[in-house]
Amino acid sequence: MNTTTQAPSSDTTATADTIGDVHSRLIDDWFPCSSVDAAVGTPAGSGRSEKALFTWFASRPIAQARAAVLAALLPNQPIHHNDVRLAIERGNLGAQQRLRQAIAAQYPAGRPVVLDMFSGRGIIPLEAARLGVTAVGTDLSPVATLAGRLLADYTLRDWSAEPDLPFELPSTDEGLFDEDEPRLLKDVRLVLAEVGSRVSAATSPLYPRSSNGAFPWAYLWAVTIPCDNCKRRFPLIGSLVLRHPYKRTEDDGQSLRLVTEQDTWRTEVIEGSPIHEPTFAAASGKRGKSARCPFPTCGHVHTLESVKSMGHAGQYRDALLAVGEELEGSRKDFRSPTGHEVTVATSVDLSSLRSLAGLCAIPDEVIPPGNNHTVRASGYGYHTYGDLMNARQTVKFVATARAIQEIAAECVAAGVSSEYATALAGYAAANLQRQLRVATRGAKLRSHGNPNGTAQNRAQVDHVFSDQSKVSFNFDYVEAGPGNGPGTWSSVSESGLNALKKVLAESPAGRPGRFRRASAVALPFRDGSVDAVITDPPYYNMIDYADVSDLFYVWLRRVLRELMPDLFEHAGRDGLQDKTDEIIVKNGNALGEHRTRDFYEQMLSRAFGEARRVLRADGHLVVVFGHSDPDAWRRLLSALHDAGFVVTSSWPSRTETASTGVASIKVTVTIGCRVASANRPVATAAQVDREVAERVKTAAREWDRDGLALTDQLMAAYGPAMEVYGRYAKILKPDGGQTELDRYLTLARIAVRDATALKLDELPLETFDAPTRFAVFWQRLFARSDVPKGEARFLAQADNLHLEDLRGALLTESKSGFKLRLDDPSAVSDKSSTFEVVRAMAAAWDQGATEGVAAVVAQSDRQPTDAHLWAVVGEILAQLPPSDTVAKALTAVQRNAGTIANLAHRVATELAAGERDDQLTLSFTIKES
Repeated sequence: MNTTTQAPSSDTTATADTIGDVHSRLIDDWFPCSSVDAAVGTPAGSGRSEKALFTWFASRPIAQARAAVLAALLPNQPIHHNDVRLAIERGNLGAQQRLRQAIAAQYPAGRPVVLDMFSGRGIIPLEAARLGVTAVGTDLSPVATLAGRLLADYTLRDWSAEPDLPFELPSTDEGLFDEDEPRLLKDVRLVLAEVGSRVSAATSPLYPRSSNGAFPWAYLWAVTIPCDNCKRRFPLIGSLVLRHPYKRTEDDGQSLRLVTEQDTWRTEVIEGSPIHEPTFAAASGKRGKSARCPFPTCGHVHTLESVKSMGHAGQYRDALLAVGEELEGSRKDFRSPTGHEVTVATSVDLSSLRSLAGLCAIPDEVIPPGNNHTVRASGYGYHTYGDLMNARQTVKFVATARAIQEIAAECVAAGVSSEYATALAGYAAANLQRQLRVATRGAKLRSHGNPNGTAQNRAQVDHVFSDQSKVSFNFDYVEAGPGNGPGTWSSVSESGLNALKKVLAESPAGRPGRFRRASAVALPFRDGSVDAVITDPPYYNMIDYADVSDLFYVWLRRVLRELMPDLFEHAGRDGLQDKTDEIIVKNGNALGEHRTRDFYEQMLSRAFGEARRVLRADGHLVVVFGHSDPDAWRRLLSALHDAGFVVTSSWPSRTETASTGVASIKVTVTIGCRVASANRPVATAAQVDREVAERVKTAAREWDRDGLALTDQLMAAYGPAMEVYGRYAKILKPDGGQTELDRYLTLARIAVRDATALKLDELPLETFDAPTRFAVFWQRLFARSDVPKGEARFLAQADNLHLEDLRGALLTESKSGFKLRLDDPSAVSDKSSTFEVVRAMAAAWDQGATEGVAAVVAQSDRQPTDAHLWAVVGEILAQLPPSDTVAKALTAVQRNAGTIANLAHRVATELAAGERDDQLTLSFTIKES
């Protein structure tokens, strides 16, 4: 296969009226931040439908991707602003058509070429392709590359000349067809229905039908262990609730009841709420779950570590607890399994399964060490990806994979082109992948509602991903059946088809994107062949993309290895995705892990170096990034600098809201970059310090008017600081050395704080001592929450403090980070910070009321009427809820301020008199001697 792709060539010296001023683009001076903010929570801008087509991790909302592409390609002319807003906020097709024409007028035929070198699911290339430009996406992951093809390549091709498929919709689905719908949508529906029908037929002996003739929609399982004490086996059940009650429909709900009889147990489904406690739960008032033997004569408690050790010893067994049926078309009802159902479910033989695409039908790839936090079942003794399912689930997924392969072959035999058959198989494989999202031992029953019956009580299968990209594990889990209902093939198909329908409807005149599996540090393109690199690079340590998507990879490879050999023919040495060049920081405990912080920065620098190589001299690099850890920002910006780029603009957007369903951060920044000029001037550090402070303060005032949260302003401030930093070839310190990047990241944060003009009872924050400034700003930002060490370190640097000096005095440390102390500092003196004195005052109130507080004021050598002291009292009160114990104490202190001041003055006088007496006594003693 050709290793180098040549982007469409064209003369770089086109006439001025064809190209226009290519050196200036909208992003250099303007970005539709408010439109992006408004659109991310709407159907037009969230990208939820595009995300529903294929499960991938953390992607741009459509609104931000569209804004980034338009701003990077359109000429810097205000005439385009309104159309850009319409395209982003409403998805207005007329506005998009006008913008498409404006972009085409700027470039000769075949251009512009837009590259996303970390394309993920393909959101950014999709938006470029919709504009009719040449959109190219590359990703190291074959899973992500497939996602891009399904979203922005196959959807934009014309398949109308393909012959009819040799299948028919089931009679029950015939009314779903619309004669005017796109050919691709119609045929994907046919293929998905055919797969579902074949899998139901192949696996029906394993899933006995209910009395109404339908397949159950769900089966609730639990892992069982032998009791360490009585040796009897029992199930680990984390919740006994099957369906919450709902008063409006007079539904009492349903629960499991665990019945023990001599040495055996069984489950019953009862009406109403649970009547006893789960067997796997945290003890009352304690943290950490444990397993309790339910037999009355035993009751032995097993620690979580003991339970884990049983898994590693191969002592786990799966047991069927309950069966879910669908009543009246929507209500989910549960019943106890029949003896026949238990026998069939637990006696499945996997030894006769034939191979798939030359691979063992059951995924035998070993979960790599160090993935206990990413694929969590591996911490409980499940060693391969095939272990993540029970035997019957495995048979069903193998049957699905085989049906997709057979259908693709039959399409080709009927005269369908191999490309179209491959595309259709790709969408079917994506449906299998999306069903994996609600399968394995990580899928649990999600019972909506509450115990008091005031909320609707729907039941569904919860997805397996926790913390965005970690495959969860549950001792009690749900297996979806082969019929209808949440998590089943038909249910997943319906949501996938709806997503495809929306993507097709919103892409009326696009140009198919091109997607290649490739490393970002070795891009397969010619020098100077790309007009814009617009990318959303990996977010440092936030997501283990390859490790978590290996669950998909092992199954997709069995389905598509022969159909898409460029993606799935060759695997890494462990049979999984090759992670040699994956640019992330891996959070794990594997020995020899190469994906470290330094590796991330070095590889990101190389990737941006490749971006510089393939960019035309007048091209733009646009980077979308967001992270709460300042160290992630330092490494990203260092990588850009090392690759020879300068930041020319930065635009914060509130893209990570609950409505988009993506990452945990609230704001991302769209950063415009250009190749650094060779003739940049040299400046002094003092000069650049002033410029950075002024630039960030100006931006921060605008952000404040826009309502951007203070924590988000701290992150957004790096962009303006880097704009100034990039203006100069060298920034010299007084000793002749060059300044470090960290200096300006710290200055940016100081400038944000200064720009907010924080005042405590009309006293400027800068008039307080440094530790108090630090503590007050911390409380404004984070309240009582834990803060990562990197963030805490950067905050300390803003006041020239060392984190080590603050640990204990102002901060407490735990595994999750640092937290501000508001408890008793135990002792105060004239060297204590004002913040510590106020904490001592709060503690003293609880111990000695006004006298105790007065003594603290006197011991700290503060004047009883010290305005700074009482300002901090008011500040802490303003940031705490009234129910907080510290708030209650300080409220009392504040109400008794006059009495405390008089007492403190008297105590101070007595202390001073005592010191004089001590001095006189010492003087007499000396004279006498």
